[in-house]
Amino acid sequence: MAPVQIGSDGQLVPLGGPVVSGPQPPPPGAPATQGVRLSLLIEFLLQRTYHEITLLAELLPRKTDMERKIEIVQFASRTRQLFVRLLGLVKWASNAGKVEKCAMISSFLDQQTILFVDTADRLASLARDALVHARLPSFAIPFAIDVLTTGSYPRLPTCIRDKIIPPDPITKVEKQTTLGQLNQILRHRLVTTDLPPQLANLTVANGRVKFRVEGEFEATLTVMGDDPDIPWRLLKLEILVEDKETGDGRTLVHSLQVNFIHELVQARLCADDKPLQDMYNCLHSFCLSLQLEVLHSQTLMLIRERWGDLVQEERYVPAKYLTLTVWNQQVLGRKTGTASVHKVTVKIDELDGSKPLQISHEPPLPACDSKLMERAMKIDHLSVEKLLIDSVHARSNQKLQELKAILKTNNPSDNSFIETALPTLVIPILEPCGRSECLHIFVDLHSGMFQPMLYGLDQSMLDEIEKTVNDDMKRILSWLQQLKFWLGEQRSRQSVKHLPTVCSDVLHLSNSASHPVGTLSKHKLFIKLTRLPQYYIVVEMLEVPSSPTALQYKYSFLSVSQLEGDDGPMCAQLLQHFKPNLEHLVQDTSGRGSRPGTKRKGSGDHGEPEPKKPKRSGEMCAFNKELSHLVAMCDTNMPFIGLRTELSNMEIATQGVQVEGDGSSHAIRLLNIPPCKGVGEETRRALERSLLDCTFRLQGRNNRTWVAELMLANCPLNSTHSKEQASTRHVYLTYENPLSEPVGGRKVVEMFLNDWNAISQLYQCVLNFSRALPEVRLYNYRKLVLCYGTTKGSSVTIQWNSNTQRFHLALGTVGPNSGCSNCHNIILHQLQEMFNKCPNVMQLLQVLSDTQAPLNAINKLPTVPMLGLTQRTNTAYQCFSILPQSPTHIRLAFRSMYCIDIYCRSRGVVAIRDGAYSLFDNTKIVEGFYPAPGLKTFLNMFVDSNQDARRRSVNEDDNPPSPVGENMMDSLMSHLQAQQQQQQLQQQPQAMRGGAGGVYQPLTSPQPNYVTPSPSMMPTQSPGALDPSSPYAMVSPSHRGPWPGSPQVSGPSPGARIHGMSPGNPSLHSPIPDPHSPRAGTSSQVMPTSMPPPRKLPQRPWAASIPTILTHNALHVLLLPSPTPCLVPGLAGSYLCSPLERFLGSVIMRRHLQRIIQQEANLSIVNSNEPGVIMFKTDVLKCRVALNPKNYQTLQLKVTPENTGPWSQEELQVLEKFFETRVAGPPFKYNTLNAFTKLLGAPTNILRDCVRIMKLELFPDQAAQLKWNVQFCLTIPPSAPPIAPPGTIAVVLKSKMLFFLQLTQRIPVPQEPVSIIVPIVYDMATGLTQQADIPRQHSSSGAAALMVSNILKRFNELHPARQGECTIFASVHELMANLSLPPGTRQ
Repeated sequence: MAPVQIGSDGQLVPLGGPVVSGPQPPPPGAPATQGVRLSLLIEFLLQRTYHEITLLAELLPRKTDMERKIEIVQFASRTRQLFVRLLGLVKWASNAGKVEKCAMISSFLDQQTILFVDTADRLASLARDALVHARLPSFAIPFAIDVLTTGSYPRLPTCIRDKIIPPDPITKVEKQTTLGQLNQILRHRLVTTDLPPQLANLTVANGRVKFRVEGEFEATLTVMGDDPDIPWRLLKLEILVEDKETGDGRTLVHSLQVNFIHELVQARLCADDKPLQDMYNCLHSFCLSLQLEVLHSQTLMLIRERWGDLVQEERYVPAKYLTLTVWNQQVLGRKTGTASVHKVTVKIDELDGSKPLQISHEPPLPACDSKLMERAMKIDHLSVEKLLIDSVHARSNQKLQELKAILKTNNPSDNSFIETALPTLVIPILEPCGRSECLHIFVDLHSGMFQPMLYGLDQSMLDEIEKTVNDDMKRILSWLQQLKFWLGEQRSRQSVKHLPTVCSDVLHLSNSASHPVGTLSKHKLFIKLTRLPQYYIVVEMLEVPSSPTALQYKYSFLSVSQLEGDDGPMCAQLLQHFKPNLEHLVQDTSGRGSRPGTKRKGSGDHGEPEPKKPKRSGEMCAFNKELSHLVAMCDTNMPFIGLRTELSNMEIATQGVQVEGDGSSHAIRLLNIPPCKGVGEETRRALERSLLDCTFRLQGRNNRTWVAELMLANCPLNSTHSKEQASTRHVYLTYENPLSEPVGGRKVVEMFLNDWNAISQLYQCVLNFSRALPEVRLYNYRKLVLCYGTTKGSSVTIQWNSNTQRFHLALGTVGPNSGCSNCHNIILHQLQEMFNKCPNVMQLLQVLSDTQAPLNAINKLPTVPMLGLTQRTNTAYQCFSILPQSPTHIRLAFRSMYCIDIYCRSRGVVAIRDGAYSLFDNTKIVEGFYPAPGLKTFLNMFVDSNQDARRRSVNEDDNPPSPVGENMMDSLMSHLQAQQQQQQLQQQPQAMRGGAGGVYQPLTSPQPNYVTPSPSMMPTQSPGALDPSSPYAMVSPSHRGPWPGSPQVSGPSPGARIHGMSPGNPSLHSPIPDPHSPRAGTSSQVMPTSMPPPRKLPQRPWAASIPTILTHNALHVLLLPSPTPCLVPGLAGSYLCSPLERFLGSVIMRRHLQRIIQQEANLSIVNSNEPGVIMFKTDVLKCRVALNPKNYQTLQLKVTPENTGPWSQEELQVLEKFFETRVAGPPFKYNTLNAFTKLLGAPTNILRDCVRIMKLELFPDQAAQLKWNVQFCLTIPPSAPPIAPPGTIAVVLKSKMLFFLQLTQRIPVPQEPVSIIVPIVYDMATGLTQQADIPRQHSSSGAAALMVSNILKRFNELHPARQGECTIFASVHELMANLSLPPGTRQ
């Protein structure tokens, strides 16, 4: 709120008075009052109240009780009245805007009235007092006539025109004429006047003459007439002296000074006989004094800011001279005692004042360079720093000339030269010499001291050279000798820098005193070959007497050894000098032959009249080609010498180191290779005959990579690879030499022998089966790649691993299948073990071919763990676990309860048995597994339909085996094992040699048994037991199968037991499909529907331990996911699984049902004589659960009422169908079955309503008028309200019944349907059906839950429950018919 004040009339007005549009005077008689801000007023009141309370708090304790009460009441009354007034003031102030406007209007009107009254008063006073005697003048008629007629006023006085209006200017032509005449007068005066020569630079123009003296002044003069006696008139004077370094662009002479000089010169022009001479002398003298003052100012600034004590001002006399001192050694502290002082004096010539400033030097400058002398004797630039630099530049050149004379005296052919830009003496140290290798001697312009510089030289040595040369210039000769050896060493280092070397000046040897290495020159360099650390190249540097700038190099080869391990001292072994002239070994890249000898001489030996300047640093004048060639040659050859030594130590004959090509490469050829262990003599001889050449070479920039080239002929295999079509094959073996070992050490030879052993091992496998092997994709002697399968889309790679001394197999895919996984990866470990025990390539291919189709089917089984399968809903169980036991024996564990053994046989069949039974005793169960009842009958459904005769004999398989004792069984197994091993020994040589015409002989070697992943789950066979996984023990009709109790050796009469494999029973069909049968070669993925149902067989608990022979097509049908047979597609679930999973899942559900019946109080078991049938009853229903006899893939429920009750046949069928499709079907959950059994134990009226809901779920088309489809949730779905973990039983039966329904909206258009989960509670006592009150998360489902509750409440109000009537179905039907969700609602 704006600040206010109380006016004189008691009203509240704005602070400062009413606001008006313009400045108004205060009303007369109204005192100016200042208002108080409302906030300040409130603050005052609060402070006063607080003050009174504080006083009361201090004074009241001293008074009586009655007095305290009186004081408190008075304070309250007083404060209340005060704040009531304040409240009224605040309320009134809220409407103060209107009052303020009215007050302003009233004030404005009052002021206007005051102004009108005052105007009237003033006019009345003027009329009464001032205008009483006033009269008008006579009319100016003549003037009016002039103005009206002529438009002008010509009667003004003429004095106004004469004094104010200027005369007319002269014309431009008159100006040019006048100035031209004035120019002629000026030229005449200049000709007739005595003119100084310094004023020769003049210009006559525009009636003026301008005299300009550069660097001093510029004067402009004229004359006022043509009379010769008229003096010169100085029009303008400008001083040209400038200080560009310290003046900051400002003029050096003040304008007042210029005016004073202007008047002085003008006076002399008027009074002197020689006015122009006198003018020049006056101005010239002033300018010289000004220039000298400028130089003095620059000197002071130079001393203060940059040079310091390096320059000193000795004396300065204004307008006379300035003396400066430079190179004062005593001041610099470089010398002690007396020292020469160099002075520079700038002075004004006293004899001839017309001369410019004069420069003198003490001592005088030498006549060394005319240009330097000329620059040092002038000061036109008016810069004292430039004058000093020119002076010291000339003196520096003099000092360098003296130093060069000393060098010339010592070496007449000296090629040093002086650079004048920066005083530098460039001295070549070792010729030919690059520019960067020369010693540069600078002269410090500030101090006059010598400063040496040489690239790469240590700074401490440079400081020592500087001190020595400044003390005595002749001592530079000794330093040049030392630098010559230093430069020779640096050149040697740079020449081998690109090679693998390490250079050192000193090599600590334990026997240096007694070894010839101690007699070497003191100037030497040891070059260590890093790849051959025991070898050194020693470079000696010797002087050449006739040439001070040349060196002679001498090279030696040194070998050392370690005395005590790697850290012990080194001992010199061999020191051998190289030939003296090595230049003929080095290729001359420039095309010009070099003179023999190792001596490098300067160009002065040829007596050239003009010395050559050093080459630029970019030229290779400092490169020691002989040394680089020696190091490279040793680095290249010594690895071969080391390798040859190692080969000789291992008794491997070689041809020595040989030069190949144009002499730039070397090689070692082996004459023989030691035989490998574990390789037959025939293989070794064949490999030796095929080996044409074996050569070792070095490659790569680091020379640490060995390449062994093997040239082989007569390859036993013909590969389809494009690079393996030549008659001879080249095999390249690459070895990286370890950094910790010298190149060419024992490690390389050992790696080569390991590779040769790998080649020999693989060659032996290939050689034995070269005629029988099919198409080979790749064989490069190191690995063998074979393709197999019907489309040759799978590949197996065989190669020998030298580290593990075993064959290594790798599986892959090629062609169109490239990128897919190979189905044999799950038995890769078993395949490797089999091949390493018996490296038979044909057997490996046979196993891969026989197991490819079964493994393709096995890989389709689901192996992902699933939740909610058991009572523990948070525990995941794997559906199928694939446990390979051998290459042909695969064990399938279903939910860690049931086990299926699959044995892959040849000719496209497999044998399947129940793996829960022991292989040795059918009455024993493997720990951790349970037998699968009915498995034998289920598997027989997938036997080929052409095997009716075998089906008729299945009953014999169900009979128990002969009562053979344990000892007899052991003796039978030992006999079979011995007979099988003998047959293997007889057939293996024939198979190794290969049959005539490439016919493949069946293999009979048993396959090894493998330890299962879980020893507690799988049985462990004895070492002497036969492997039941071998598919090749039954290929001969005269031999039995590999395990007792099989279809081949199952009964007491062996001749009567082997039906399919006996040639004496041609009428009985074998498990192998007849090639002439119409069904042979077909691969139907579904079981034929026309197959007659199998015969009812007696259930024997051990029947499933007898293997069942199935074709590959039948195995695919058994293991691949397919729809559930005998079910309407609409009733089948969305979970597709294989027939085997459906059978095992049904068996598990039947097992779960037995446990549930025992736990439920409302269910009681009924004894049944039928095997595999579970019968139980409730209060009103009798139930029978058994596998579907048609396919054994579903669990069926048969319900019969105990008495004639309200149950209809349709309701019972709905209950049975719901059990078969929604309860006992995939994914076979325990809690689903448990929830269903709880429903069966519910009262009849509740169960009937639930059955009617199930009917709506199974047959949604029969209720087309409904808006929703319903699904009875037996377990809590993940999207349900958070009442229990997902997967928990969703049916609770107590005094109230809780269950869950999932409603899915029927949408005609193709879009995502809306689904909601509805928890429903039915009160059995009151008959009310309502939605369970479960807290929900804040989402769109809350709105749906509210609408469901409203519909159910309205239904209960409109249709109250009657006694004995269940309202579940009616409520759900009402909900499905009337529920409408707003758009965007999702569960």
